[in-house]
Amino acid sequence: MSRRRWTLAVGALVAILVTVVAWRSSEPTPTTPKRAQGASISSAPGVSREEPTAPAPPPTIRGRILDSEGTPVDGAAVRLLSTAPPYGVVAEAAADESGGFTFRDTPTFASRVRIVADHDPQGVVTSAELRLTDGATIDVTLVLSPAAVRGTVVDEKDHPVAGVSLSVDGVPWKTHGALSDEAGAFRLPVVPYEATTLVAVAAGYRTARVDLGQRQDRPEVVVQVRLEAGPPIEGRVIDPDGNAARARVVACEGTASEAKTTSGEDGSFTLPASTTGCEVKAEADDFAPSDPAMVPTAGRLTLRLRAGGAISGTVVDDRGRGIQSFSLGIESYSGHRSGRGAQEFEDARGAFSLDHLPPGSYVLTATAQGKPATRSDSIEVRGGATTTGVRIVLLQGGSIVGHVRDDHGAPLQGAELHFDLVSAVLEDRASATSDERGAYRLDGAPSGPFTLRVQKQGYRTRLVPGLRVDSGQTLTQDVTISAANGGAGLELAGIGAGLGQNADGIFVASLFGGDPADRAGLRQGDRIVAVDGEDASGM
Repeated sequence: MSRRRWTLAVGALVAILVTVVAWRSSEPTPTTPKRAQGASISSAPGVSREEPTAPAPPPTIRGRILDSEGTPVDGAAVRLLSTAPPYGVVAEAAADESGGFTFRDTPTFASRVRIVADHDPQGVVTSAELRLTDGATIDVTLVLSPAAVRGTVVDEKDHPVAGVSLSVDGVPWKTHGALSDEAGAFRLPVVPYEATTLVAVAAGYRTARVDLGQRQDRPEVVVQVRLEAGPPIEGRVIDPDGNAARARVVACEGTASEAKTTSGEDGSFTLPASTTGCEVKAEADDFAPSDPAMVPTAGRLTLRLRAGGAISGTVVDDRGRGIQSFSLGIESYSGHRSGRGAQEFEDARGAFSLDHLPPGSYVLTATAQGKPATRSDSIEVRGGATTTGVRIVLLQGGSIVGHVRDDHGAPLQGAELHFDLVSAVLEDRASATSDERGAYRLDGAPSGPFTLRVQKQGYRTRLVPGLRVDSGQTLTQDVTISAANGGAGLELAGIGAGLGQNADGIFVASLFGGDPADRAGLRQGDRIVAVDGEDASGM
């Protein structure tokens, strides 16, 4: 991926350029200038007090990764592992061309850590335990050494088995696996010392596990994996009333044995023998997931979906009057679902009800003719219950006026203007076209930061982010667009960061060095909690 490729697709998020509030671990922020230890200031004649010293900065770890001949290893994966609760990877980095790496702003809970690095084909290395204290700088040099696992996979009659998926357990990050060849042979060239078990998965066989033991003094471990044939696992999914149900079935999620299938109309499904002993559950859009169950070695498996929940409420205008005709959709949901499209409602009181919802946290978006799309607050739904009293107020919206011109300042007629990606589930129909003077008026601006999209045939589309106008008010915004001339078809402003989304919200997935986000001090993994003062949980 090109370093300059912009990854901010949602217009509301492009507005982060204006203000970004990023969450990190609760690190105290100095509120007074730092003075020398023990300095005092006079508060009254003959009275002095010691000024508080600013907190020490977080520890810094820096070092180099070398191969066995002392050559720097460019691109080595470097991970910081907490060896005290909560265990796991707390930071990751890649060594540069000099083999160098740096960890700053280490989370406060990581007081004891190890550094683990690997690179194919040079090998792996794990440091001794490091104890971190605020203000300290630790320098380390780590040398990679070979650490491979190879062997063969055979069946109960010692016949080689091809196409077996081999991986390792015990490592809190994703590692590369391998497949056995026609002779049953395989080789994992770089296996971290933290790996405890070799896992072999093949259709028609039970999952095999081989203990790897201590390997620090062995550059290569040779093992034989013996697979035991097993029958497929038959099962059935039923709804809360005991009727057959069509659902997604997931077994051994997140492991090498992971298997996914969908039950039929009669509720039946089949899982491979390799899932035996794993946890399995069923999920369906209209119900809460089944309770997790263990895949048995024999017998039929039954998964019962649990009752879903519901949301009821009203959509009203800025005077509190019910809006008779409106569209409503689920903008975001904290759990897993295949999605549900927008629904049209007709009710004199503006009432709505959504049922058969899996438990979780929801944000709804509503819109009506001449009204901008508006999001609800976060709504919690529990299985078997209805969350009532939800109220979504559709305001009049603001207006934007201005002129569209070309690079030479000449007015452009026929430019189309829209609000860009106001909602992920509802279409925003507000639009305007510039006249012969290049003038335009676009009504129905949504609340909060939004992006204006301006486009015209033969010109590059322009996105203008970070705009805001109160309901009933007017904002003047002139726009200049450039002739395409065979160049890029899109112009936008952004912060130089790739954003991701998970159950906890929006987070910084990647940074482009030297761009605004990097210069502002954002770090990979930071969570965006607000944009220009607006709660980002529903974005």
